[in-house]
Amino acid sequence: MKSLLFKEGASPFTQPVECGPCRIERVVVARKNGRLYRVVIRDKIVVEDPMLVMVKAEAFAIAQGEPFVGRPPPRSVRDFIIKSSVVI
Repeated sequence: MKSLLFKEGASPFTQPVECGPCRIERVVVARKNGRLYRVVIRDKIVVEDPMLVMVKAEAFAIAQGEPFVGRPPPRSVRDFIIKSSVVI
């Protein structure tokens, strides 16, 4: 998955060549209580990952009519991500 900054057609930015495929991803699907849970495992984290996961989780809760019990990531996680190098 590319950073949201480099989504084709949605941004004026282009992905730098040296970045290449920035991450390796693996998808794991598990079934529990009649539901399929899909987990994407990545070797690197980018700035928008925690928020993107929360948005998807909240959208799922709304679609299913269930209460959303998620919490924002702790400040230490957000600080670590913000301080990591981001190529723009």
